Amino acid sequence: MKAFITFFVLLLLLSLNGLNAQTGLPGSYGIPLKPQSPLFGKDIVINDQPNQNQRTVALCSAFNGWLFSIYTYVNTLNFPAFTIMKSIDNGITWTVLNDNFWEVQDYQFKSINIVAIGDSVSNLKVSMAGVIKTQSYDMGDAIGFRFNGETGEFENGVIQEGDIYDIALATNYYYPSNPSTFSLLLSKWSLNKDSIIFKTSSNGGTLLNVRKAVAYSSHRYHKVALAYGRSLTFPNGNYYAAWEEHADFGSIPGHIYTAHTFPYYNSGFTNPVNLDSLDALNINECRNPSIVCQSNNTDNDSSNLTEVVLFDKYNSSNQTYDITGCYNLQAANHSNFKKLTISNSAHNNSQPSINFNPFDSTFMVTFYDATTQNLPFLLNNFNLNNPDNWQVVTTGYNDDGNLSAPYPKVALDLGQRQGANVWSREGTGGNGIAMFDAPYSTYTGVSEINTGALARLIGVYPNPCSNTIKIAFELKKSGKVIINVLSILGQPLGEITDQYYPEGRHVVRYNISDLPAGTYFYNFRSGDFSASGKFTVVR
Repeated sequence: MKAFITFFVLLLLLSLNGLNAQTGLPGSYGIPLKPQSPLFGKDIVINDQPNQNQRTVALCSAFNGWLFSIYTYVNTLNFPAFTIMKSIDNGITWTVLNDNFWEVQDYQFKSINIVAIGDSVSNLKVSMAGVIKTQSYDMGDAIGFRFNGETGEFENGVIQEGDIYDIALATNYYYPSNPSTFSLLLSKWSLNKDSIIFKTSSNGGTLLNVRKAVAYSSHRYHKVALAYGRSLTFPNGNYYAAWEEHADFGSIPGHIYTAHTFPYYNSGFTNPVNLDSLDALNINECRNPSIVCQSNNTDNDSSNLTEVVLFDKYNSSNQTYDITGCYNLQAANHSNFKKLTISNSAHNNSQPSINFNPFDSTFMVTFYDATTQNLPFLLNNFNLNNPDNWQVVTTGYNDDGNLSAPYPKVALDLGQRQGANVWSREGTGGNGIAMFDAPYSTYTGVSEINTGALARLIGVYPNPCSNTIKIAFELKKSGKVIINVLSILGQPLGEITDQYYPEGRHVVRYNISDLPAGTYFYNFRSGDFSASGKFTVVR
């Protein structure tokens, strides 16, 4: 088999905000936010190609805030293909970084993953991995490549291995206790015993030269998930794995297991823990695990780090799924797992994706609510004091409810220090469309500089800031101006101004010295004109 790689010249983008992004890391349904919250702008089509059936979308972020997305499709030669897209303006515009196909007909991608490592543009690398298979087999070939994150140039192959059900990637480059690297997890078929295989690097990611067996079973493995975790008390860092096990081919749902390396990221794995056994109603009724761990330079309230595994739980009574899971507040060195719930049992919910925000120590969750055709976005603190009460940022960030198999993903955007989301919505002719949106996005599809309006928001400076912000605006005639500052959850934090101004340009100042480090929004209103923006507070 042979890979053909096409390089596209990067286009000039509308904004270079991502180049100047700040780096460095810090130490059941609730009540949804008010509709006027500035969170989540208009859905953004990542690559407008109506003839492509864009599926299995994934997303990652580089150290400087550049975003990389990947989606799969079958090209005109009936070969499995993927396209890597790049955005340097917070996901508003995207360009093709690399388009690649695998020269074998009648195959398609079953899964896809993408990660970025590196702390400068000169050493920025993007790695992808996925499984290609035919419709008639449960397993196929795992393939993976590495690319230059600036130019998209192909550098070398990462993996090629047969008889694979699924593959997952994770990276430790946020907080490397060793050279920045990435690792992968495989579920592998064999005639007598299936196996879960972990591969990592002892040389900074140049070669995946460390191979470890995680588990064996006479039953069948399927989907796998992988995450990196560390805390102040456990700075060595470890990789945490989750996977599903089924009685036989086509026997879904089944069991969910987890284990992790210890004491180092490339050490052997702990004994697997059966998570669905914690609840008699969950036993052998689960599938589709998604895993994440706390990964920052602080401890949770248990002087340890938190691990969360989410999965679909089948309800035989109405043939629907709920999203449930387990968490461990002593994940580094104990197996003290407890149950948690995420979704409303009255709805058919599935396809969970969870990630961790080290800047504010929160877990971010999204999933597919098939009943309402929505993609919710939820948050909870890493101590999980209320593990069954997740704060609903929005009950659906997707503008278009035409969903069938969206498989939404939430990733950490290092530039914005918040989450970002991708998914696949349904287009014409049965084709999927790769989509993007984020809590910080204020993109509406219409420029805020509206020449027909009687007011114009110029912007905020300095940004980032630490003590005082200045917001500039222009009025074509005198009028009342109202500017408010809000949290990333849309909660009002203060009034910047509420008064009349004469025609012309104006600058208002606002003291932000009492605000904790993080990202905030401000709303501007004058007459019929309204706009919003964001600023980052650094300490």
